[in-house]
Amino acid sequence: MQLLQQTLANWRQWNTSRAELSAQPVLVRELIGGRTNRSFLVAQNNFKAVVRINSLNGASLGIDRKREGLILELLQPTGAVPKVLFRTDEVLVSVFHEGRQWSEEDSHSIEQMTALSELLQRIQDVEVTQLQRRNYVQYCQAYINQLGSVFAIEGLQQTILTAAAAIDAADWPAVICHHDLVAENILVTADGLIVIDWEYAALGHPALDALRFHETDLPATCVQLALGPERLNESLKQLAILLCGMDDLWSLVQREFSEEVYEQIT
Repeated sequence: MQLLQQTLANWRQWNTSRAELSAQPVLVRELIGGRTNRSFLVAQNNFKAVVRINSLNGASLGIDRKREGLILELLQPTGAVPKVLFRTDEVLVSVFHEGRQWSEEDSHSIEQMTALSELLQRIQDVEVTQLQRRNYVQYCQAYINQLGSVFAIEGLQQTILTAAAAIDAADWPAVICHHDLVAENILVTADGLIVIDWEYAALGHPALDALRFHETDLPATCVQLALGPERLNESLKQLAILLCGMDDLWSLVQREFSEEVYEQIT
């Protein structure tokens, strides 16, 4: 891939010392599992980094690379994110961390859940003055506008927008929110937890990221969630609907993009 080779050739521009990196890294392998971008492990002696080639349809997915870069810069001192070595609108290079993905066992471990809560608190304690609070109605509507009329018939549209409007109207402190804190984006390392893939991050609701891990028995779709369960209070229920709804919208838009690409190459 031309962009990957170009990024490797520009290794002297990376934010590393001579002791860390003294020659051009080489490609080791592609890292499998990303849902949006393509990522590659590169190395030179003991130095390892991840080169992420950004998706071409980032704008349609609600991604703002400059916002992601700002948030990553602000989070660098927290140790919660990989060190950023090089960044453009097309590529992100960061330090590779040895570790494993968060697992179901971690979600049932008091120790690991405590560590995750402390990590999220450390992230949320970072003050951000350069960004405004996310408007969830506008964010969801931007996805909906890309989808066909069949989507409205499925009943998702009004369910999601009603929940988004309720959250937007509520009074809550806006904090750095990852917005895609799935297990695949949490690395368990010898030095603690590391969160990766911040492209959907923005100033958002302080309970949204943790909701994925504290409500693991929620129904699979936001429509099912809207019909229950009764045990959730109304505020938490609306937030859970919004979370599920954003996942549903992302999947639909990404599927349409994949189908368009497939049609172009066949």
